[in-house]
Amino acid sequence: MRRYFVFLLVAAMNLGVIAQSSNYIRYVNPLIGTQKMGHTFPGATVPFGSVQLSPDTDEQPHNIGGVYNKTAYKYCAGYQYDDTEIVGFSHTHFSGTGHSDLGDFLIMPTVGPLQLQPGVKGDPKSGFRSAFSHANETAEAGYYKVKLDDDNILAEMTATTRVGFHQY
Repeated sequence: MRRYFVFLLVAAMNLGVIAQSSNYIRYVNPLIGTQKMGHTFPGATVPFGSVQLSPDTDEQPHNIGGVYNKTAYKYCAGYQYDDTEIVGFSHTHFSGTGHSDLGDFLIMPTVGPLQLQPGVKGDPKSGFRSAFSHANETAEAGYYKVKLDDDNILAEMTATTRVGFHQY
């Protein structure tokens, strides 16, 4: 009889735990740490995934005239929340390391004449970069979306464990 009572007690306790299962993904904010020296990126990725699709907002040379450029360090993850232009989207990013991943290539959707240079910050028309607004940016766990203002392109990205998907 005692074993039967213990079994019922344990079963009743587990029913309460099952009823409380929540969707914790709604609490994830990928934009946390994307400002200044946080070294994180807001793009689409999954835990232990081999791709991290995310925007790159600028590139900075590691040295200027033979002198180390301190500004380059804050761009290690490729994205700075304070920036208002996107240079492109790349597939691999380190998050929180303070060290850039190097050797990545950009994909930038565009319309019109082919631009082969990124252009200069503050003048998006000088290259393939585009202005964007945080009001038109969505970052969720495993999903990223932004409207590229200059060419009116909606860029969406998502990822699985080994593959990243773009939609424009």
